[in-house]
Amino acid sequence: MEMKNYIEEGAKKAGSNKELAKFLGQSQSILSDVKAGKRGLPVVVCTQLAEFIGIDPIKVIMASELTTEKDEKKRKILESCFRKVASVAAITLVTSILTLTPQQTVKAETFTSEFTKIQIIRSCFILFAE
Repeated sequence: MEMKNYIEEGAKKAGSNKELAKFLGQSQSILSDVKAGKRGLPVVVCTQLAEFIGIDPIKVIMASELTTEKDEKKRKILESCFRKVASVAAITLVTSILTLTPQQTVKAETFTSEFTKIQIIRSCFILFAE
């Protein structure tokens, strides 16, 4: 996600851009520049914003760094880190959902030779969707 989206999400939660700027200790013009991709935010402010909108601070920090980094080699490194963080977050989410989802008890005698891998996968998706 881009800084623009994080700032918009923060402004929505705060009630306005003005209130978000006040909360973060930044001017509205700075937040406008960040939304426009003209500058990033300090790490501490990125962390405040992330905690305010309820996401991993690393995501906001990486997005801010990507906004300002011009060196293509460094951008690729940052993008790679950003993807890894997103992958870890997705795995954590799926694991949490599967762990916290009540599991149905299945007796061994209910399994037949017709119970295929597709049915097992389908059952997992149903549990995930619930």
